Amino acid sequence: MPVGARARRAALAAAAAAATFLVFAPSLSHAWLNWDDDILVLGNPALRNFGPALARWAFTRAPAGAYQPLAFLVWGAVGAGAGFGPFAFHLANVLPHALAAALAFFAARRLLGLSARPGARDEALDAGALAAALVFAVHPLRVESVSWIAELRDPLSGVLWLAALLAYLRAREPGRLSRGLWSATALFAAACLAKGTAVTFPLVLLVVDVWPLRRRLRDAWREKIPLFALSAALGATQLWTQRGARASATWADHGLAARLAQTAYALAFYARKTLWPSGLSPIYELRPPLNPLEPRFLYSAAVVAAFAAWAWRGRRERPWWAAAGAAYLAMLFPLAGMFQSGSQLVADRYSYLAALPWALLAGAGLVAALRAASSTRRAAARAVAALLIAALSAACVAQQTYWRDSEVLWGRALALDPDSGTALLGLGHALAARGDVARAEKLFVRAEATDSACASDLARLLALTRAGRGAEAEALRLRDALDPRPTCRHAAEDLAAARAALGEYAAAREGFAAALAADPRDAAARANMDRLDGLERTAPRPRF
Repeated sequence: MPVGARARRAALAAAAAAATFLVFAPSLSHAWLNWDDDILVLGNPALRNFGPALARWAFTRAPAGAYQPLAFLVWGAVGAGAGFGPFAFHLANVLPHALAAALAFFAARRLLGLSARPGARDEALDAGALAAALVFAVHPLRVESVSWIAELRDPLSGVLWLAALLAYLRAREPGRLSRGLWSATALFAAACLAKGTAVTFPLVLLVVDVWPLRRRLRDAWREKIPLFALSAALGATQLWTQRGARASATWADHGLAARLAQTAYALAFYARKTLWPSGLSPIYELRPPLNPLEPRFLYSAAVVAAFAAWAWRGRRERPWWAAAGAAYLAMLFPLAGMFQSGSQLVADRYSYLAALPWALLAGAGLVAALRAASSTRRAAARAVAALLIAALSAACVAQQTYWRDSEVLWGRALALDPDSGTALLGLGHALAARGDVARAEKLFVRAEATDSACASDLARLLALTRAGRGAEAEALRLRDALDPRPTCRHAAEDLAAARAALGEYAAAREGFAAALAADPRDAAARANMDRLDGLERTAPRPRF
């Protein structure tokens, strides 16, 4: 490659990173959120002991079912180097995302170059790659992954995933196969240790092998056997930790038909929100039992089936559509509903890597437009691309305002879904934490009308304890202990967490010990016990 071309591409990659950083700079002033930030980061005593002890803990624990040792190590390093103010932790999210934008440029440039028609100009390919990188990086769907401290695993895993893809693409060059495959394997493993959903990376490589590398599938899959073995092992680890933490939905509660309907809905949802990112929410509540025959699920299934049939039929004339759809499916498969975890039907963060194929198609569209003979048309194509990226950037900045603190976040969620139990509880917690117990309890009462009835009891308990009204909290705990509803079987464990927050460590330890005695595999109780072991050595109790 000529030196001038190499320098131009390096400059464009740097521009993509810089633009992405500027778009997400408002997040740097945001506060901690009372949604996993407290459990995984701010209130996690393990992070206060950066070093071998943290490494042992990170690789052997999965708080709340999240096996993400690299994320915990990064958080520990940030805390050790800059303290536990939110700025440094937000910066730790924004920087890898900016780097991901640069890597996305290089990956897009290589893939567009491989799939371009003969005669495509380097300048057009560079412009298309830059557009693809920015459509990916500054899209409003990225806000949840970047502005939410607890989702560091998305940009961290994304950087490693993109680096692994680049290593694999370089491995296809003459003389680099063995070294490149080993590099790709190591980076893939690291990506999985940042976020387990990267396990489908080998499937994406098979898609790339077919298009644009034009390799025979029967030859391509054999070299990836080690990758698939590693993927199976890491995927099994993730599933095991989620089940241990009671994070995964059971097949009895969420059957095959419901999971298929949810998967079809998710595939249509992320594509639709990529095209028109309006009404984005931190929580899209899953309200079981899910009825697969609801119109929204049937419509989504019809759209997905129609696209799949169209892409398959035209796979020879327009292979880029089939490849994009296959890669999109591969990246979303662990997240779309077949392995349901949590209370969300869909989540913006799940689109982080899955949006890359559509961004590449946008870049390819610009490359095609720049092939026009007329200079006026080429200028118009560049102007349209610039306006699109500017509009996405503005929408991205606007979306970040909803993530600046817990009250604003949950207020936004309730504006979009007034019956969201998760949002009612989240806003109630935020109000209770600053002493507005009266308003908080009104929200908890509203939550009792949702499918989060037991959770609302526990939230009221926490509101009371944080306000120092321990006697009322104890009465509520006793009432819950007598409640035969199976959804309330963890009330005592939540009271133990509340007591730990008040500094009543002996009583808290008894509660967690009882939970572990009842279920030794209870990962949540074990993680809380670990946190309790270090609370006396930590900074003053955090407030949100």
